[in-house]
Amino acid sequence: MTTKPNAAFSDRLNLGPNEALIGRPGSRAALATPCLVLDRAGLERNIATASAHVRSRGLALRPHAKSHKCAAIAARQVQAGAIGICVATVGEAEAMAAAGIGNILITSTFTQPGKMERAAKIAAAGCQLSVVVDDPGIVDGLAAKAAERKVSLDVLVDVDLGRRRNGVASLEQALAVAERIAASPNLVLTGVQAYASHISHITGYAERLHLARRSADDIARLRAGLAAAGHRTVTVTGGSTGTLLIDADLDCYTELQAGSYVFNDVEYANINLDGRRSRVFAPSLFVRVSVIGANVEGRVTCDGGNKHFSAKGTLPGLMRPPAKGAVYRPDSDEHGIIELPVGAERPALGSGFELIVPHCDPTVNLYDHLHVFEGDTLVDIWPIEGRGAF
Repeated sequence: MTTKPNAAFSDRLNLGPNEALIGRPGSRAALATPCLVLDRAGLERNIATASAHVRSRGLALRPHAKSHKCAAIAARQVQAGAIGICVATVGEAEAMAAAGIGNILITSTFTQPGKMERAAKIAAAGCQLSVVVDDPGIVDGLAAKAAERKVSLDVLVDVDLGRRRNGVASLEQALAVAERIAASPNLVLTGVQAYASHISHITGYAERLHLARRSADDIARLRAGLAAAGHRTVTVTGGSTGTLLIDADLDCYTELQAGSYVFNDVEYANINLDGRRSRVFAPSLFVRVSVIGANVEGRVTCDGGNKHFSAKGTLPGLMRPPAKGAVYRPDSDEHGIIELPVGAERPALGSGFELIVPHCDPTVNLYDHLHVFEGDTLVDIWPIEGRGAF
């Protein structure tokens, strides 16, 4: 026997338990936790800063939506001048296209026929969709699905710049892929994707600049080899938040794929982005937690644990620590610990704290909603449509 969910209850779940707080002054302190908190002013400032910088260099910005997976943010990026967005998966592309984003690049290769069919379907629905390839066999699969749907797909050759993950690793491989694209009536070679992901989190500016320049030289040589064989590559797309201010001045890229700048997580906040240690982007995304245990001297327990943060050894950053030197550590699936310095007073039960997320992309993927604030007032709740989409 099947049961039909109560309609009123189902509707209430759509925006989560904090929906009733929208518009209420002081609602920040009343949030059911743990939850994602987004500072709208910081978000909009970061979007405007990146857009203005890239535009001032005569380049296009194609922000990577894998960072936020949220159509409301993608729409604001496009409104601020972005040419379109990037996504990491076909599922993310489906979510963004369904929300009305009309120009999307899928930055990871995919090989399953079902995913190729879904990509062709997105294009058939009117979205300007681009994909990347690094193998002639993938080209063949995409060409077949595009022909079945009677659509044309824009295709870029994916280039490996040293990560050894995906992408062609030589001019010979690039030529083999480009020639197969050229022979496919439903595919159009538009350029190359060249993402130096292995340098995006290098802390020191000088080393990051050196490696970015070397990557630009590698891209130039590969494009020259393709051109000599008759393959024109108009678009060169790549880059990251870590190299945004460098890549814009390399005379290499035509569009940049930075994504995490919208939130400026702990990992990127630790990077010297411009060589002067300027605070280029402001933290705008936080996990809010509440104190749920205060029985142990020197620490309190909070309701945000490993299920609420995702990082590779980086700790969340306390925005307003209860004492100088206090540290937050996810301690188990459901719990986190604020470790206090000797002699510090323990925060009271129910106290709320906000933490800058260590790594925004996978942390956002743990949640259904972004709670959008102006000051202490919850002004909106945005769904994270691309969460878990593959």
